[in-house]
Amino acid sequence: MQYIKIFTGMLLVICLILNIDFKSVQNFIDERIAIRQQVEASSPLGLYVKDYKGRVKIVDVLNYTPAMNAGLEPGDRILRVNGKKVNNVDAFFETMESVNLDKPIKFLVYRVDSCSTFPVEIKAFEYGCKQN
Repeated sequence: MQYIKIFTGMLLVICLILNIDFKSVQNFIDERIAIRQQVEASSPLGLYVKDYKGRVKIVDVLNYTPAMNAGLEPGDRILRVNGKKVNNVDAFFETMESVNLDKPIKFLVYRVDSCSTFPVEIKAFEYGCKQN
C-alpha cells in the first residue's frame, strides 16, 4: 500500500508538469485497485467474476483450481452460494467471506437453459515447512 501512495504522489507531480487532469488518472487507479481486490478475493476458488444483468458471471476459471475441478466454466452465471442468493459481485464477495472453508461450497449455476449445483471444495493452504 505504501508503494501505491508513493506512485500516486509521483503521478501527481507528472500530471502537474504535463498539465493532465489528475482526477481522471486517480479514478483510473482507484478502478484498478478495486479490480485487484476483487481478484484477490476470488483467488482461493480460482475464478474471476463480473456483474452481468443482475447475476454474477464467471469470466475465467484458472487451471488446476477448485473451481476448475468442480466443473465451473467461463460463461456460467452464479445464482446462489450455499443457498444464499447473489445478485452482484459485491454480494458474492460478502458471501464468500462468511463461508466455512472446511466444508464444500455449493454454487447454484445457470448454464445453457439448465440449473445445476456444483460443489466446490476449498482446502486450506499450508505455508512453510512441517517441523519434525
